[in-house]
Amino acid sequence: MNSVRPAARETRRKRDERDSNWSRIVASWQCLQQRGTSPAVQKRILVVDDHRHSREGLRESLLGEGYQVETAADGWQAIKKVKEGRFEVAIIDLDLPPVYGVDMSGWDLIRICRAFHPGITIIVVSAEAGQEVKAQAEELKVAKVLEKPIDPTQLKAIVSNLNL
Repeated sequence: MNSVRPAARETRRKRDERDSNWSRIVASWQCLQQRGTSPAVQKRILVVDDHRHSREGLRESLLGEGYQVETAADGWQAIKKVKEGRFEVAIIDLDLPPVYGVDMSGWDLIRICRAFHPGITIIVVSAEAGQEVKAQAEELKVAKVLEKPIDPTQLKAIVSNLNL
């Protein structure tokens, strides 16, 4: 008898998770309908940041505006996502960790993203946005350089004003 109850609880938990996911999907769809925009024309955004809190905070903020957002914790995850699909915007932290002993900076990732999708709009995130960073950003045709901490309201305004 005891073995039935945990199974029933597990089934109930899965059902609750499924219902919760559907609720989020329906809420996103309703948000898009209120704006008169279908998901098919929404900007796809890739957020690349090794700090989970920053990455997920930006993701949630942009999802709340109706954008399709995917995240990557490092350069290798980002490359895989860029190879698999098209993004209109990539928000890339310049300070990315080495993966499997290989260093890859945000600048390297920008060049790789451009190789796959030359028209992708890049927004750079950095702890220090000095003259050297701005000069490099200009050379690589970066749309905007943002210094951490990022103001989500400012980021949403920047993304919504991009001419894509």
